[in-house]
Amino acid sequence: MPRRRRRIEKWLAGTETPVFVLDTDRVVAWFNTGCESLTGWLAEDVVGWRCDYSSEFEAGTVDALVASICPPPELDRHPEGPVPIQISCRDGRSLPQLLHVFPLTDDQARPDGFLGVLQPVQPAESTAETPTHRLHAELAALRHSLRQRFGLDSLLGRGPAMTRVLEQVRLASGTRAGVCLIGESGVGREHAARAIHYAGPGGEHSFVPLDSVALPPDEQADVIDRMLGPSRPPVANVLQPGALFLAEVDRLPRDIQQRLLDRLGEFVAHDHNADDELALRLMASATRPLDQAVADEDLLPELHFRLSAITISLPPLRDRSEDFQPLAQHFLERHNQTADFQVGGLASESWTALGQYGWPGNLDELNTVIREAARTAAERGSAVIQPPDLPFAFRTGMDAQRTGGPLEPPIEPLEEVMERVEREHLGQAMLRSRGNKAHAARLLGLTRPRLYRRLQQLGMLDDDVETGDG
Repeated sequence: MPRRRRRIEKWLAGTETPVFVLDTDRVVAWFNTGCESLTGWLAEDVVGWRCDYSSEFEAGTVDALVASICPPPELDRHPEGPVPIQISCRDGRSLPQLLHVFPLTDDQARPDGFLGVLQPVQPAESTAETPTHRLHAELAALRHSLRQRFGLDSLLGRGPAMTRVLEQVRLASGTRAGVCLIGESGVGREHAARAIHYAGPGGEHSFVPLDSVALPPDEQADVIDRMLGPSRPPVANVLQPGALFLAEVDRLPRDIQQRLLDRLGEFVAHDHNADDELALRLMASATRPLDQAVADEDLLPELHFRLSAITISLPPLRDRSEDFQPLAQHFLERHNQTADFQVGGLASESWTALGQYGWPGNLDELNTVIREAARTAAERGSAVIQPPDLPFAFRTGMDAQRTGGPLEPPIEPLEEVMERVEREHLGQAMLRSRGNKAHAARLLGLTRPRLYRRLQQLGMLDDDVETGDG
């Protein structure tokens, strides 16, 4: 360790003020007794852990602690002054603190890490918080609030639509009843199903998704047989299936639906345990209400019955304006967990561009756009996503949205369409009969007087003397 850093550590070792040191890779190199007293974590638990600029980690873990003290990625351009943060303590509490960050240099004036000093928040104290870090702090506070209110923080939302969904998720996680999540593709239906499963009874067992669209029917049948068939192999308790998630259940072939129902009956009868029917929880997703799928004969009524105890409708991203920025920041911070270069947020112009888009792919599309933009920003060494960093596919989608799709042809009046078709048909008959109306009438299955009247009504008679009519 460089001599200068050793002098700093010796100087600060005796203070009760919480102080820590990060190296140039954002790895905790020092964690003093003041930090230990504040957070409940010992230095030996924390030193050596890398800080990622993210608020996604589970409360009460070392990951959550070191993420909460991670300096903003745009630190090089950050004005002097403290930054408000939420410290994640060992007991799960979230403590508001002010973080003072001081860049360290070695004897050759090269970057050598950061020194961080924590102090309690004073009501009248001014801070140097940037818009990107403010959103980071808001996201951390939102996670803490959701954890306190609903017992989970993996589903984000603060608008009325998602608050209702979160309450339904909380209730669903307290039972083993069947659950169906309705919504457009990409709105997070499987993610919500996983949150319900792992937060509820049986959450210690595995969550098994079965894709009704991507998986061929023979493989679907194989999954069902291996999970529920009488010859299923014994597995460790933790690997026992606790939930079977049928993605796009209304597109599952009916013979596979019946196979599933048959296997469920055999599963219960084989083990002679009344609780087994509830031990394997059925969950599903669909883009339309299940009763509509039954009416369309795409879903068996018995399977509908097993899945309809709890129905949760997830809103599309375009209807979640209050949640948009926290969700984008969430995807960015999730990317930071696996990235060497940390990106802190988006420029205001980038937020404007994202807010003008319709997001037909919902959360999945937003996640892809943010990840690709973060990689591009990192390649040019920027801690903030600028509009040129937004991916080409997104910009193309924006252009298409501005110009709109091809105009739909107007609906013509039925009489005009029928008249045009009749003219063409009569003309072909007259052409084939070389103007002989008696012959043309026989081709059309009409009497000659009726054909004559129709030609007259359509203005298709000429003034020439007819030939061949006898």
